[in-house]
Amino acid sequence: MKERVGAPVFVKVDEYKEILDVLDMVKGKIGEIRDTLSGINELRGEEDAEVSMWNSTIDDIEKKIEDIDKMMFEME
Repeated sequence: MKERVGAPVFVKVDEYKEILDVLDMVKGKIGEIRDTLSGINELRGEEDAEVSMWNSTIDDIEKKIEDIDKMMFEME
């Protein structure tokens, strides 16, 4: 039997209330998930900034070592 689109669906009132409760719970969980993902994205941004700073510091150290190395060879 083929269902008609837009055909009325009959649900008991207590089942209807239960469905609304479940939908509210699902909406709440989705909100929690979004908050968690937002926190994860914020942490990821902070980690990326920290790693970038570390890379910059290492680059600076390498440059200084190269300069010292050049100075040592020039003195010979």
